[in-house]
Formats: sequence, C-alpha cells, structure tokens
Amino acid sequence: MIEVLKIKMSSKIKNDDEIKYIIIFFRWKFYMAKRNLILGSVGLLLAFGSYQLLDTQMFDTQMFDTQMFDTQMFDIEQMQDSKACTKPAGMAFIKGGTFTMGAGAVYPDEMPAIKTVVQDFYMDRHEVTNLQFSEFIEATGYITIAQRIPNADDYPDIPADLLIPGSAVFVKLSQAVGAATFMNWWHFTEGANWNNPLGPDSNIKDKDHFPVIHIAYDDALAYAKWKGNRLPTEAEFEFASRGGIDGAKYATGSSLTENGKYIANTWQGLFPFNDTAEDGYVGLAPVGCYPQNHFGIHDLIGNVWEWTQSIYYPRHFDPNQLPPNLPAKGYDAKQPGIAVGVIKGGSYLCADDFCMRYRPAGRHAQDTGLGTSHIGFRTVKDL
Repeated sequence: MIEVLKIKMSSKIKNDDEIKYIIIFFRWKFYMAKRNLILGSVGLLLAFGSYQLLDTQMFDTQMFDTQMFDTQMFDIEQMQDSKACTKPAGMAFIKGGTFTMGAGAVYPDEMPAIKTVVQDFYMDRHEVTNLQFSEFIEATGYITIAQRIPNADDYPDIPADLLIPGSAVFVKLSQAVGAATFMNWWHFTEGANWNNPLGPDSNIKDKDHFPVIHIAYDDALAYAKWKGNRLPTEAEFEFASRGGIDGAKYATGSSLTENGKYIANTWQGLFPFNDTAEDGYVGLAPVGCYPQNHFGIHDLIGNVWEWTQSIYYPRHFDPNQLPPNLPAKGYDAKQPGIAVGVIKGGSYLCADDFCMRYRPAGRHAQDTGLGTSHIGFRTVKDL
C-alpha cells in the first residue's frame, strides 16, 4: 500500500502563513503517493512555513487521513481581465546608497538589521509579463523547468511514472475542511506552466500584461541573460522596494494604503477562504495597477513573489564578516541539502492573518528548482 505523509500544524503556527513552500512531491524522501492523489484533489502537497517557526517540535507526522479532504471544497481562482492599469515601459534608474537592510520585529530571518551599501543600477519598472516572456520563448525555444520531465537521477526516491511535467497551483477553499492546513490549498497540476497557468485547459489569452508565473530560478536567469541583464541581489531588491525611504515598512511609506486605497495586490479577508478584493483584484493583477514608489517602480510588494540572485540563509550577514563554511547552495532548515534562493516581495496570497511578508524587509527561502502560481521575477542592469 502506498502511503501519503501527513504534516499536521501545531497551534504554535496556526496563524502564521509564511509557512514555506516545501514541495513534498519532489523533495521528501518519505513521500510516496497514489497517482490519483497527485494528479487529483490532493495533488502536490506543499508545506508553508517561516523558517523561524519551523522546527521538529512544531510538526506531528503521521499517516494521512483522506477524510480530511473534501475535493468539492476546491475552487481554482480564475485570473481577472486587465483593468485600466498603466503599462510603464523600460527600466528605472536607482541611485545607490546606504540603507538599513532587514527588520527586527516580524520574522527572525529578517534579522539582524544591518547597514548595507548598493551601487547605482537600473531596474525593470514592473514584473516580467507574459508578453515579454513569450518573446523570449519565441526567440530562443527555451523550455521552462515546469515543462520538463524531471530527471530521475535528481529524484531517486520518486517512482518514474510520477515524474511528470507540471507545477503547483493555488486552490482557494470554499469553506473550512477538517483542520484546514497548508496542504489543502495547493495542487500539483500536471501540465501547469507559464503558458498554461492553471493547467493544460487554461491559457494566457488576453493576459499579455499579467506577470509571468510558474518560474523557477534557472528560468528567470535565462531570460535575464537573454535581455543582457541580470537578477537583482536581495539588497538591491530591498533598497528599491523602500523607494529611497530608509526604514520604510511598505513600498511607499508606513502604510499599505494611501488615501483609502491599497498600494499593493495582497489578500484581504480570511485566508484561504475568502479574498474580499478590497484592493481591486482576486488573484493576480496586471502589472502597473498599483502606485509606483518614489523610484518610479511598481509592484515591488504583493502580486507575485520575485526571484533574486541571492542565496538564502536564515539570517542576514555583514558581507565583511561572513562566517566560515557557509553552504554554497544556501541553507533552509526545512529543506536541508536543497539549493535555496531568496525571493522577495510577497504575493497576492499574503494576508494580514496569515502572511506579513509583503514588506521590503520580507524574504523567503525558495527551492531554486521550483516555481509556483505566484512566483515571477524582474531584471536589473548595471550602469
């Protein structure tokens, strides 16, 4: 009998979201699952958790009880059509300087706050869009990670017939399902990728100006190189996010709203059941729908998580005082041995009661080989 591993959240983290995207399907040596679960209602099991909140005492592993899942509760959120949003072109110049990177009161991996210097650079005014990425695909014939059959040598514990192309798609719950855990709202969807964001029956028609999603690190890197650009460092992304306001909590200052209007696409309401769309959108928004910051850049918080070129470690280090023997591919306690990079900005799935990473200081460890339906990117360029 093939077993499915269950992870049970303790009360210590029931209101945290950040709970990280650990894709059990690909990464857990203990994982074995029936094909109909993987391709059906349960699909790819993702564990969400903040590094600092995750330790072995916070999880209780036991056999999975399929009665916890009611497949009728799942409802894939459709992306909305574009509203009258600006379509800023090109890149913005960012004058470098010294700023305080990190924070000290929200998540431990944002600490310590350290003085950091960045040089002048240019940054895309918005996330890379479907239209821009499609031009790259057409010019190069590039095949994204989500479109490739996983290499069996990389996943020796996974049966060959389960190594299928696809990606993780967020699924909104219509009501509480048992102990509504992080596993309930993600599906591994066969055939989901940047061009079919909800699976093979979906497409990006009329979505030219939405951010491209289901992007892994190598996908973002390949596009950036094709453009003659690169990915931002974590420090550059955070510096740009602060818009020249050292210590700014959000991208335009101290509040997530201005004049009663939201400055970013996040989740309002009880996650993951009801997004009230007070910010104007349920799910992804087209680029340029929210105010630019003081550098003239949009969407540096909210909408989609964005790749940086930086390696993830569970705290900030002074670059002049790096400890010896840091793992070259990064380190995250819940993904030991896996190459992890830093993603920034939060996404449309961040909610007040679940995720507080839609801030310049917010950061997250992400397996560099995996994208999801809320991970995109933008590029930068040196002078």
